[in-house]
Amino acid sequence: MRASLLFLLAMSACGVAFGQHEFTVYELLPPDSHRFSIIYDVSTSREGAKFYLNPIRPGSKVSDERVIDLATGKELKFENVDGKTAKAAGIRPASTPDDALFLKVDLTSPVPKDGEARIRIYKVYEDAPSYFAKGDQLVFDRPLGIRRNVIVLPAGYELVGCSVPAIVSTQADGRVRVSMLNDRDDQLPVKIAGRRLP
Repeated sequence: MRASLLFLLAMSACGVAFGQHEFTVYELLPPDSHRFSIIYDVSTSREGAKFYLNPIRPGSKVSDERVIDLATGKELKFENVDGKTAKAAGIRPASTPDDALFLKVDLTSPVPKDGEARIRIYKVYEDAPSYFAKGDQLVFDRPLGIRRNVIVLPAGYELVGCSVPAIVSTQADGRVRVSMLNDRDDQLPVKIAGRRLP
């Protein structure tokens, strides 16, 4: 616990923003593509933060990235940096692997005292081990660290299995929506199964 606290204080001194009030929507694309789009809303009230670092999960191929400022709707500049670059800049600890990847987002201005920065990140992941077709079913098997999550099945699929408590609903476009809350201090092991409708 003490080590974690020291790490957070060190990152704060470097002007790194940490996520608060996080919410993620995973929209599953056709399962044989192994791709899903992500919409990630996050805010930070870390005073003085000049940018936000979003880890890119190891093993996932990322594409179609875009970031907007939720207060203004304006697009924000960003770049992908590796662990070696982040360590050289003093914004990641020495234990960070050199090949770790991060999305570094430039905030419109440093976060003011008692203020916050709110951003939305769009991206598409391709990850065959965590999202795949199995016969006439799809399987999404992925630990989720964000507190509030929504997983939207592709059109033409019904939900047949979910490993965690969830609220299931149908969107206006007919797609099944699975909403869940991560009330743990670590990642929530989520496994969802969907079946293609006749």
